[in-house]
Amino acid sequence: MITVERDVRATPAAVWSHLGELERWAEMLPTVDSVERVGAPGPVAVGSRFLVRQPGLAAAEYEVTDWRPGSGFTWVANAAGVRTEASHELSATAAGTRLSLAIEWTGPGAWLAKALFTRKARRYVELEAETFAGLAERE
Repeated sequence: MITVERDVRATPAAVWSHLGELERWAEMLPTVDSVERVGAPGPVAVGSRFLVRQPGLAAAEYEVTDWRPGSGFTWVANAAGVRTEASHELSATAAGTRLSLAIEWTGPGAWLAKALFTRKARRYVELEAETFAGLAERE
């Protein structure tokens, strides 16, 4: 599992105002080319699905499995024997917010995903944490 934590000098609400705007991630994050909703429009909820395109990676369809506005969410993609679970957690601290981003690969092909993508995924997650923190701290 890849986990990146970042202390942010902003409230959880300020961080969530960026983190929770999934369809705007391509505008905010250099690690995301596009996030497009799959299916009916509406508020994000458990079961919402998104097609995510990132530089140097195959497009992946993620389904939201946990949605807690203001405190975090998890989404999952399944492809070629690999389940990718990405979690995004916010917790209040005395100085602001602890942002925790994690990716875990499971399934029969997880060993190959780990071998091929761990370095890139770690760089992406670190850059995403830095970007979300910077956006929230500038508010």
